Amino acid sequence: MDEKQNVEFTVLELNEIKKIGQRVAFYRKQRHMTQGELAECVSISKSYLSKIESVGTDITFSLFLLYKLADALKLEPYQLLMPINEDYLYIKK
Repeated sequence: MDEKQNVEFTVLELNEIKKIGQRVAFYRKQRHMTQGELAECVSISKSYLSKIESVGTDITFSLFLLYKLADALKLEPYQLLMPINEDYLYIKK
């Protein structure tokens, strides 16, 4: 892999992380949860969650937190990694 390909991969990776935060915000709003409520459920600060959800954020977070967010939002973790299809919203029981 040459240097240019490596840089492109890194940019793609950061763009996907940003989309995960946007998906967290989308599903949180679908569940009628505030940032404070979700943050409390996953044991993080409201300001950290706000940074995760922010459009254009460069913040990263752990896979463990991804699982905790998915569980609190009654989702399967993969749903935070995939584009949102509003016609079919699967909610874990």
